Amino acid sequence: MILTGIGVAFYCTYLSWTFRESLLKIVETVTTLGGDVGKVPPAKLVTSQWFDIFFIVTILFVVLWGVTLLVEATVKGELVYYWGTRRMEQRIASLSRHYIICGFGRMGQEIARQLSRSHRAFVVVEHNPEQLPSLDAEGFLYVEGDAREDEQLLRAGIKRAKGLIAVYATDEENVYITLSARVLNPKLYIVTRSSHASGEAKLLRAGADRVFSPYVIGGRRMAEAVLRPTVVEFLDAIINGEQMEMVLEEVRVTDATRVCGKCLTAENDVESIGVHMLGVHTRDGRMLLHGLAQYSVQAGDTLILLGEPGQMRTALKRLTGSEHPHTADMPPLGEG
Repeated sequence: MILTGIGVAFYCTYLSWTFRESLLKIVETVTTLGGDVGKVPPAKLVTSQWFDIFFIVTILFVVLWGVTLLVEATVKGELVYYWGTRRMEQRIASLSRHYIICGFGRMGQEIARQLSRSHRAFVVVEHNPEQLPSLDAEGFLYVEGDAREDEQLLRAGIKRAKGLIAVYATDEENVYITLSARVLNPKLYIVTRSSHASGEAKLLRAGADRVFSPYVIGGRRMAEAVLRPTVVEFLDAIINGEQMEMVLEEVRVTDATRVCGKCLTAENDVESIGVHMLGVHTRDGRMLLHGLAQYSVQAGDTLILLGEPGQMRTALKRLTGSEHPHTADMPPLGEG
C-alpha cells in the first residue's frame, strides 16, 4: 500500500496525470502487463524511466521477500514438527520398564499426573487430536494413534514396558487393547477399567491382571468417607503424599533379592529404623498381617512397608541392596 501511494503521488505530481491514470500505471507495472497510460513529456522521460526501474525493482524485492518468509515459515514449521516428533520417538526408544497409559481422558490424565509425581517413566497413547495440546503442555511423552493397533503399542515400547493401563471409554475397546498387549508382551502387568460388571470377567479372560470399575470404587470410597472419614483422610494423605511425610512402598521379592529365604529379623529387621512392615502378600495369594518376624520370605512374595522417605530408602537398601526395589511386573502401591 505504501509503494502504491508513492507511485500514484509521483505520477500525479511529477507527470500531472490523473489519479485514474496513475493507479492504472501502477497496476500495469505490478502485473507486468505493460501499456501506455499517458504521455510522458520528453523533458521528464529520463526521470520517469528511472522511477519505473526503481519501482519495479522494489516491487520484485518485496514480493520475493514475502515469498521467502512464507516458505521459511512453512519449512520451519514442518522441521520443528519433524524434529519434535523424532526427539520424542528417541526418548521413548530409550525407555525401559516404563508404563503405558492408553487413553488421556479424565482418568488417563489423573493417572499420568500420579505417575509423574512418583517420578515414574510413562508413555501415553492417544488417538484424539484434541488431547494432544494438553499432552504437549504437560510435557508428557506420547504416541498419537489408536492403542488398539499393535503398531502404536510397539511405538510406545510395549515389549520393554513394565505395565499398561487401559482406560478407554468402553469395555470392548479395553478388551481389544488387553488382548493385543498380552500377545505383544506376555509378562506385562495390565490394569484396565471396566464400565459394566459383566465386562470384568471378559477383561480378566483377555489377560488383564487387575480390573477396576470407577463406579464401584467411587461408591465404596464415598461410603467409607461417610462411615470412616478420618481413616479415609489418613489413607489419602499417605498414598498421595499430602500433609504427611509418610510413604507406602512395596518390595517384590525375587531370587536375587537380599532378603529372599530369610526371616525379617536381625539384620533384616526394618522396624528398628522406623519403618513399619504392614504385611506380606505371599506368592500363593495370602495376605499375612501377623507373625511377620518369624516368616521366611520367598521369591514371589511382596512386602508392604510404611515409613518416612529417608527411613524407607534405608530399609529398602537393607532388604534388597538397592533404594529402587521395583523390579517386578507389578506397579508399586499408590500408582493406579
